[in-house]
Amino acid sequence: MSQDVKELVVASHGEWSVAPVGTTIPDDPKAALDKAFAGLGLISEDGIKFSRGITIQDFKAWQKKSAVRRESTDEEVMASASLEQWNADNFAFAFGGGEVEEVKSGLFKYVFPSAEAALAEYASVIRWSDKGFDYQLAFERGNVTEQVEVNLKRSDLAQLPIGYKALAGEGDDLGVSLVTNDPAFNPAGS
Repeated sequence: MSQDVKELVVASHGEWSVAPVGTTIPDDPKAALDKAFAGLGLISEDGIKFSRGITIQDFKAWQKKSAVRRESTDEEVMASASLEQWNADNFAFAFGGGEVEEVKSGLFKYVFPSAEAALAEYASVIRWSDKGFDYQLAFERGNVTEQVEVNLKRSDLAQLPIGYKALAGEGDDLGVSLVTNDPAFNPAGS
């Protein structure tokens, strides 16, 4: 690999959208999303963080001082951000489900999901562009699993922090993909 500044990516803006699980996710990051996808709107200036963590198990032998084999035993893929827009969809997404009901004209009540309720599952697509190239990080299914702690103070926006983790896809597929038209991803080299 050589040093190439053309392969730097700055995700200065983009969109995070969610939809019911099973909604078709396009194979092209420029293609329109299905109408079932709803954008989550404004996200804090920290943007979106994406991570993949694996747990490795070392296997040792009596006759050796170091591992003789390693296997991945666990995998976690996650996206996180802080949503700045408060609305019925974002609130339900942040808190793993629940419903908003109109209790009387112009008055709305959010009912948190019960502890016994299944966590709401969503398909998720994160898109951004840089240098004329488009990127799409897609999760076939996942849910919000992190604690939501909202700071209500006079000197800052009240944000909804999201920690969204992927759930396994079909078969051996993780159900998470990155699609881009960036030629740096050409397996033949850049």
